[in-house]
Amino acid sequence: MWQSMLFGYALVTIPVFIVLGLVAQFTRSRLTRRAMELVLLSGVAAFAVALGTLADDAVQWVLVSMLALIFVVGVVLHVRSYSRSA
Repeated sequence: MWQSMLFGYALVTIPVFIVLGLVAQFTRSRLTRRAMELVLLSGVAAFAVALGTLADDAVQWVLVSMLALIFVVGVVLHVRSYSRSA
């Protein structure tokens, strides 16, 4: 049960990360950027723990693939925001 809660938390952190990234981009707030990084790290940690429990459920693997794609896009946008602000 707690594995599915961790997986749900990891899924919820994706839109939160994206929204915080947009807010940090527009406001140039360091506090928002740090909050975004904290959400990213906690989501990745929760995803890593939940991933260990995804043995053979095909639906969850589809969700994991979509999550990984969205996560990679979010990280690329995050890295680009650092290069633009420097």
